[in-house]
Amino acid sequence: MGVNTPRELVDKVFGFLRRESGLIWTSAGNVVSSILGALIWFILASILKVAEYGEVNYFIALSFIIAAFGSLGLNITVTTYLAKGEERLVYEANSIVLLSSVVVAVATISTFRRMWFLAPTAMAIMFFWMSVAELLGAKKYREYAYVMVGYRVVQVALMIPLYLKFGLIGIIVGYLIGYLSLSYRFFKSLSRLTRNIRSLRGKLGFALHSYGLNVVTNLTTFLDKVVIGSVYGFYMLGLYQLGYQFLTFLSTIPVSLFSYLLPEESSGERRREAKIIGFNLALAAAVVTYVIAPWIIVNFFPNFTEAIGVVRIMCIAVVPAAAVNILNAMFFGRERSAVAFTGGIIYLSSLITCLLLLGRVFGIVGLASSIIVSQTAQALYLVVSLRLSRHGGG
Repeated sequence: MGVNTPRELVDKVFGFLRRESGLIWTSAGNVVSSILGALIWFILASILKVAEYGEVNYFIALSFIIAAFGSLGLNITVTTYLAKGEERLVYEANSIVLLSSVVVAVATISTFRRMWFLAPTAMAIMFFWMSVAELLGAKKYREYAYVMVGYRVVQVALMIPLYLKFGLIGIIVGYLIGYLSLSYRFFKSLSRLTRNIRSLRGKLGFALHSYGLNVVTNLTTFLDKVVIGSVYGFYMLGLYQLGYQFLTFLSTIPVSLFSYLLPEESSGERRREAKIIGFNLALAAAVVTYVIAPWIIVNFFPNFTEAIGVVRIMCIAVVPAAAVNILNAMFFGRERSAVAFTGGIIYLSSLITCLLLLGRVFGIVGLASSIIVSQTAQALYLVVSLRLSRHGGG
């Protein structure tokens, strides 16, 4: 094979961009959204006490866990089957989620009376998830990008001013308004509310696995904050959460891969080139951030110097996270949701075990290391499952 000329390389790059315009839009939306989200939390880290930073993240984590139970996994179901052309399923799923959100809100207020704000926050998150699921299933990647940026813009505009006016509750209110204001697809669909769910009945098995994985995914994303805040205190959670914000930002690439690959895989497109490039970008981003993390912390977050090791450990976790997102998109797209669900269970059980054991032995470094151990265990399970399926073993 000959060496490509500069012109040929340019043609290949532009050819890739044309073929994978959906990936470009989803990635752009997620990247800008993550930058704006990181900006909010990094500004808050510079003005809040470490314990306050941990406390507000504790509240938001609880809201996401509640939303995960209330959404019934129907967001993943909508994305998967709308991509196959089943439009009626969107209205059925949104009708169920509306009812579920009311039930969950009442239960939340009854259980957490002093934290009543958890209920509207969880509802806003659920409505937003369903709106985004519809956009991805319909392959409206450009609109998806605008929505992902839009809700963050609203949050940036409201969270800090409301904090200065009302304290920590102002942060929560600004956060939920951001989600609610960009949930217009969900609200628009309510004009076609229905009690007939015949399309969903045929997808019950898939929906249950999606529900399980959705709950597990959100538990793995947010339960660690609840555990750390409850067991180790808000100060430790504040240090841990700053590192997790770096991980969240770096996870933009893995999340974008999942968002783009799920509808593509569902419609039979494999997109091997996008998977390879996306994984390598995640690896490069992790290496760069690992190197410059100490300088960033010392110069911008002097109150969080104890979190330098946490941030560097979290950077490494992006690599197995990229593999997990690619493989989960493949399994869901091929309607093998049970495999993805089992992988999520492995991650969750490993994470909680490691948090309780490694945290007590190694402190904050042990808590951060729990993420890498759990992500790697999940990735290895998914890789083995994929190889077995290709050789007729499952």
